[in-house]
Amino acid sequence: MFRRALLIGAVLATWTAQANACAGPCGSGCGDGCGSAPAMASAGCAPAPAFRTVTVTEWVPEQYQTTRTTYRTEHVTESYTAYRTECVPETRTCMVTVTKMVPECRDEVRTTYTCVPTCETRTVSKKVWTCKPVTTVSRKCVDQGHYECKEVPCGPSLRDRLGHKKGCCADPCDPCATTCCEPVRTKTVKVWVPNKVWIETPCTKMVRTCETVCSTETVTVMKKVPQTHVVKVTVNRCVTEQVPQTTTVMVSRCVPYQATRTVAKCVPVTEPVTACRMVCRTSQKVVPVETCSDACAPACDQCGGSSKGHGMRLFKSCCH
Repeated sequence: MFRRALLIGAVLATWTAQANACAGPCGSGCGDGCGSAPAMASAGCAPAPAFRTVTVTEWVPEQYQTTRTTYRTEHVTESYTAYRTECVPETRTCMVTVTKMVPECRDEVRTTYTCVPTCETRTVSKKVWTCKPVTTVSRKCVDQGHYECKEVPCGPSLRDRLGHKKGCCADPCDPCATTCCEPVRTKTVKVWVPNKVWIETPCTKMVRTCETVCSTETVTVMKKVPQTHVVKVTVNRCVTEQVPQTTTVMVSRCVPYQATRTVAKCVPVTEPVTACRMVCRTSQKVVPVETCSDACAPACDQCGGSSKGHGMRLFKSCCH
């Protein structure tokens, strides 16, 4: 409906502009336009369009007051019961097994040994040290050699090495040579001729020797003689008994106490607001209407009207 009302207003504005700018489509007799009464009367056209009241239904915005519910976070302090663990001393009595040492006197038979000297005949072994002569032979290697004279060849002298020239003999000591220009020089030396002989020498010495000799002797020994007698002794005897014992122990207990805490809660809140809504309303409006005569039938035909019966058209003009 709101769109229809807007469309009707736009059509009315368009028709008013066109009616003012119309040039007379009825021919030469309507040259001054259909909106001029003298011209329309002389040309035989219909008078100016009339107005009529119509009922229009349209949607219009309307503001109204209402309430809405929203949620708001609030911090609320609340009390609650909490528990804590505490160690509380507690006295308990229990039976404890105790072992005691109780002295006790009693007679005991004991055996003791007494040492008594006794003469006995025994065969004993003794060690006797004696000195005996012992003859040993020692051997010694002695060199009983002698010196002998012997001819041995010798090398050239200093004079020969410095100024003597070689003769026909290249090598005087060469065994292949049959003749030699110079004789071989020799010299006489003493040479030791060894003669090793083993010499044995007897040696007599006194050696101390240990000998074991068996003999029969009378010896005095201490012999143990057992003796039995009764003695009084004090011994400790273990006695077990049940004794009540009181102890203090620490017991853990949960103790309740009141505490406070701050928690966040969503609280509904109702608040007034101004809202807008579209309301359907019916109103009375005056709109122009036109009538077409027989003289303007061709023009009305061009405008889409009918030439018969003086038809009435809304929102139409005699020209475009």
